[in-house]
Amino acid sequence: MEPRVKRIYQNLEKLNEKAPDVIAIANATEPMLDMTFFYITRLEVGRYEGSIAFLFPDGKLSVVTSLLEAESASKGDFDLHVFKTGNEFIEIVEKILKGVKTIGINADELTYKSYNFIKEHADKNVEIMDVAKAIKATRLVKDEAEIKTMKKACQIASDVADAIVSVAKVGMKEYEIAAELSYMMQKRGAAGPSFETISAFGKNSAEPHYSAGDVVLKEGDFMLLDFGALYRKYCSDITRTYFCGHASKKQREIYEIVLEAQRLALNAIRVGEPASTPHNVAAEYIDSTEYKGLFTHGLGHSLGLAVHDGGGLNPRAVDTIMEDGMVFTVEPGIYVPGYGGVRIEDDIVVRKNGPEMLTTAKKDLIEF
Repeated sequence: MEPRVKRIYQNLEKLNEKAPDVIAIANATEPMLDMTFFYITRLEVGRYEGSIAFLFPDGKLSVVTSLLEAESASKGDFDLHVFKTGNEFIEIVEKILKGVKTIGINADELTYKSYNFIKEHADKNVEIMDVAKAIKATRLVKDEAEIKTMKKACQIASDVADAIVSVAKVGMKEYEIAAELSYMMQKRGAAGPSFETISAFGKNSAEPHYSAGDVVLKEGDFMLLDFGALYRKYCSDITRTYFCGHASKKQREIYEIVLEAQRLALNAIRVGEPASTPHNVAAEYIDSTEYKGLFTHGLGHSLGLAVHDGGGLNPRAVDTIMEDGMVFTVEPGIYVPGYGGVRIEDDIVVRKNGPEMLTTAKKDLIEF
């Protein structure tokens, strides 16, 4: 029995939604892979394109995959069905779905082609229902095995955040620093970056979702680095803002305001509170300064098998109540167009006694 399967069905009951006879989690081709497949199977190696996991109310889990992935899949704790041809794939799926009256799908991650395949090879009058809300609620609260893996991903990113200033030098380009970050993370055990690294110098740091370009680092620049390590398919996500040479009075002021906003937000993270509260605390503080209106995004997002794992700390999250085991980023920022910006981001686990820090990189203002 897979407890994560049971948790999904339990969340369906909590949400007063009908429980289907089976839930089908289907992958298409990369990048259209449902990370719920890896959540349920606990598989850490392989892509599993075109594979399907079938989840049953009693906790039983069946996985259908190709011969290509058979060796990796054999390490999992589930009923494994391996096909060699397309006809064999159809035969296995039809056998599993025979007599099934209701099928749950994760509509948030399912391609139209995979939906049609499931429908075509189920019984004629089958009812298909969306159980994405229950899946999202389940994945939002991490178990201790997930948190242990994420701690390692966060440790890798934290170590690199502390070490990067020993590499960064005047004259380097944004993409060179991004490459160094990736290399340093992999040297420490990461499979690679968990998302496209943001390496922004000078005024480019005022763009929250900037992509690394060929801008050269010079004295007096902000150096904002937003990156994460991918470890056993789990993500970390950290941002630190550094100063090349000596930070000006204004740069120091912005940095201290963002740091204080993060401190206040962290203090507002409590079990039982709406997920909107920490954002509002940070935003109200920043808006009390001369930089009102320059914190332009949500305070944070859920983190796990995906960088944006469903849910977040933002003004719209009034109906999300923080629970023990939820993992979020906490990343206030101030962005001054044409000048530059500061963001400080850490990953935390919501705990009964307050947030547990997963990222541990230094947050003192760093000049290099």
